[in-house]
Amino acid sequence: MPVQWNAKWISHVYDPREDLGVFLFRSKLKLSEIPETLYVKVSADNRYKLYVNGELVSFGPQRGDTLHWFYETIDLSPKLKTGDNEIVAVVWNFGWLAPMAQISVRTAFVFDVVGQEFPDLNTPGNWKVAKLEGWTFEMMHSGIEQFYTDIGPGEIIDGSKHPDALGLASESLGWRDPHVVYTAVERGAGYSTPWNLVPRSIPPMRYAMRPRPPLLRHGFVGDTITGQDGDRLSEGFVLQAGQSILLDFEELLCAYPRFQLSGQAGSTVTLTYAEGTWPAEDESPWTSKARRDRDVVRGRMVRGYQDKLILGEGVHTFETLWWRTFRYVHVHSDGPLTIHGLTAVETGYPIEAESSFECDRPEVDKIWEVALRTVERCAGETYFDCPYYEQLQYVGDTRIQALIGYYLGKDRDLQRNAIETLGWSRMSNGLTRSRYPDRQPQIIPPFSLWWVLMRQDQRLYDRIWQTDPEDDDPIDSEGLDVANAFNRLSSEAIDRTFWNFVDWVPGWEGGTPPGSARATVNMLTLYLAHLATEISLDSIDRADPRRVQALAHYILPQFEKTGGLVRHRNDPDWIASEHAEALYRCVQQRLGLPLDPWPYDQLEKAGAARCTYYFSYYKHLTMQPDDYISELGPWREMIEENLTTFAENPPPVRSDCHAWSSHPILGLFQVVAGVTSAGEGWKRAQIAPHPGSLRRFDAKIAHPDGLMRVQFEAGKLSIETPVESQLVWQGKSAVLQPGAHSIG
Repeated sequence: MPVQWNAKWISHVYDPREDLGVFLFRSKLKLSEIPETLYVKVSADNRYKLYVNGELVSFGPQRGDTLHWFYETIDLSPKLKTGDNEIVAVVWNFGWLAPMAQISVRTAFVFDVVGQEFPDLNTPGNWKVAKLEGWTFEMMHSGIEQFYTDIGPGEIIDGSKHPDALGLASESLGWRDPHVVYTAVERGAGYSTPWNLVPRSIPPMRYAMRPRPPLLRHGFVGDTITGQDGDRLSEGFVLQAGQSILLDFEELLCAYPRFQLSGQAGSTVTLTYAEGTWPAEDESPWTSKARRDRDVVRGRMVRGYQDKLILGEGVHTFETLWWRTFRYVHVHSDGPLTIHGLTAVETGYPIEAESSFECDRPEVDKIWEVALRTVERCAGETYFDCPYYEQLQYVGDTRIQALIGYYLGKDRDLQRNAIETLGWSRMSNGLTRSRYPDRQPQIIPPFSLWWVLMRQDQRLYDRIWQTDPEDDDPIDSEGLDVANAFNRLSSEAIDRTFWNFVDWVPGWEGGTPPGSARATVNMLTLYLAHLATEISLDSIDRADPRRVQALAHYILPQFEKTGGLVRHRNDPDWIASEHAEALYRCVQQRLGLPLDPWPYDQLEKAGAARCTYYFSYYKHLTMQPDDYISELGPWREMIEENLTTFAENPPPVRSDCHAWSSHPILGLFQVVAGVTSAGEGWKRAQIAPHPGSLRRFDAKIAHPDGLMRVQFEAGKLSIETPVESQLVWQGKSAVLQPGAHSIG
C-alpha cells in the first residue's frame, strides 16, 4: 500500500516565481564502513542529475505528469567510500521556457532513504542548496523560425561562475538551508501533494561516450580555416578570434555534447546544432523541394538551435543539462579558443534489437540499418515523433513505433508506458489528446481512434492483459468508450474545435482531408476501432460469428464504390485517396473477409490523394504487393541522399529523423516474411511470406516464447516457430506446430 515518505520536498526559495534556473542540493555522509546496500528514492521538478563523490549515478525523473510523478530507486553503495562522502543533485527548472512535453509545478527536490538508517539523508535533513548564477536559459536559434520547435531553451553557461565538475560542489557557492515545500507521498496514499509519486516504469536511459571524435569539414559559408576536408578533429585544435569550424559526427545523434575548452576569459563560444546543412541562398526551407545530399557542406550554411559557453580561466569541461539532436555542430568563438576535447555522450531508450532481417539486396539491408537508427533516435523516456523539433509522444507516430518494438525484441516497457500515458490524457468528452505528456492540450480526434488500435496491438503482441479463458469474446470497454465518444461528437463540433489530421498530403490543408471528421477515411478509422474492441482478439474464428456478421452487415453497406473506389455514403466532400482504400481493406481484414485487389488503375484515373511516408505503412500492409521491395523507392532515395535517419515527409522537409518513417522494419517482417500475431499474447501466429523480387531472405524475430525464423532461398521456405502457426504459401494453407519445418 502506498505510504508517506520519510523525506519532504525541498526547494531553494519559498516563492516559486523565482524558479527558473539551475540549483545544487548537497548532503554529506561520513562512513566508518560501506553498507552492503544503500537504496534511496529520488525525484525532482523539472529534472535532476545525481552525483556521488563526483560520479554520475542517476538522471531523471522519467517524464510524466503531476498525477504520475516518477521517482527512481537507486543503490548508492557502489559509489560510496569510507570517510567523507558527498552527494550532489543538480536540479534545474526551465520555467516558462520548458519544452512542451515537460509538465511542472515548481522547482523541488526529494531524496528518501529506504529504511530507517541514515535519517539525515532524508530531505531536508542535512541538505544545503545553492543557485548556480552562471547557468541561464534563452531561446536561441538561427534560421529555423519557420518550423514548429518546442524542445526547450538553449543554455548559456558562464565558466567563470560555476564549478568545472558539477558533481563536486564548491564551498564558495553561498550554501543555505533549503525551504520545505511539501510532504512527499506516493500516489494513492489517501491524500496528495502536487506531485503524486509513482515508481519508474522503464529502464534508465543510455549514457554512453561516443568512441570517435567528429570529422572537421571545410567549405561551408564562413569557413576560413585551411585543411583537409574530413580529417578527425585533433586534440588541442586552435581557433583564432572570429573563426568557426563545422564538425560532422557522421550520423544523426541524440547526445549530450561535451566540450573541454580554454581560451580568452570572457570569450563567447556559440554552438549551433543541425541535422544537415542548408543552401545559403535558400531563405525559406519550406519552399525548397530540392533533394539535399546530407554529406555536402561546401557552399552551404548551418541553421539550428544554439547553446553559448562563456570562457573563464583555465580549461573548462562543459556538458549541457539536456541532450541535443545533431549530425553537424557549428562552433564559433569571438575570442581565441583551444579545443582540448569534444565528444558526444549518446542517450536514449536502451533498445536492444534482438531481431534481424537480411537478404540478397544490399540496399534493403541499408534501409533496415537506417530505419533501426531512426527507431532508436525517436525513443527516450517516451516515444517521440522527432528528436530535433518536438520530442512529443503523438499517437499516430507512436502506434507504428510500438508495433516495431513488439517485433524488435522482448522488452515491452516503453510500449506499455506509451499506452498508459496516452490514456492519462483522456478528457471529459471521452477523447484522448493527440500527444501526451504535454502542457498544452491538442486534440486530433482520429488519433484517439489509433490509441484504441494501440490497445488492440498490445493484446495481440503483449501478455499484460489478463482475460477470462472462458470468455470467447472479451471486449475492450475502455477502447470502446473512446470510439463511442468520437461517434457521439457531432461532425460540426469536431470540425470547429479540433484538428482532424490524417496525413501530410499536398493539397490537404493541415493534413486534413476534405469532409473532415466525417470524411470517408475517418469513418473507416472509426469502424476499425469499433471492430478492434468488439470482436474477439483471440482470433476471428473463435468470435461469435453472429456478432461478426452483424457488424459486417452494419458497416459495409455504409460504403459504396465510385469509379471503383471506396466512398462513405454520407461524405459530400469525397475525394479518392489511397488512405481510404487502405483502411477499407483493414476493415475487411478485421471482418475475416478476402481483401479487394488494390485499385491501381482506378486510383491513377481519379487522380487520388497519395499516401506520404506516414500512411504508406497502412497502404503497404493491405495492398499485398507482389513485390514489397519495389514500394520502397522513397526510402532508397533517402539513402542516396545520405540521410542517416529517415525524414518526416518528401521534400520540402522539416525533420530529418521522424519515427513514422521507420515502418519498413514492419514491412519486412509483416509483409515480406509475412509474420503477424493470430492470437492474444502472440500465442498463435500467421506466416504468409511474400518474397517478391528477393531471391533470398532471413527474418529472425524475438518472439516472447523464443526464436521465430522465416528463411527463403531458391524458392523454398525454412521456418522455425515457437508457437502454433498458420502458414499461407503459394495459395495453400497449413497449420504448423511448434518446431522446425521445411516447405517446398
